[in-house]
Amino acid sequence: MTIDERLDLEFAYTTYADSCRDLYSLTYRCRRPYGHDGVHAAGFGAHRVRWEHHPGHGPDAPPVSR
Repeated sequence: MTIDERLDLEFAYTTYADSCRDLYSLTYRCRRPYGHDGVHAAGFGAHRVRWEHHPGHGPDAPPVSR
């Protein structure tokens, strides 16, 4: 399974409420599950973007309550 295929599965099964939503990216919000390991990721196909978390912050943004 490629990294893109794994991310597609993570995005498909992660609700917005359970996603990480990195607050330190001005453009993107991470769609990986809250508490994930590794890089943040958002978007699909050719528009998918991956980025490292800012080293001065914890691994994830806190969940947003609705």
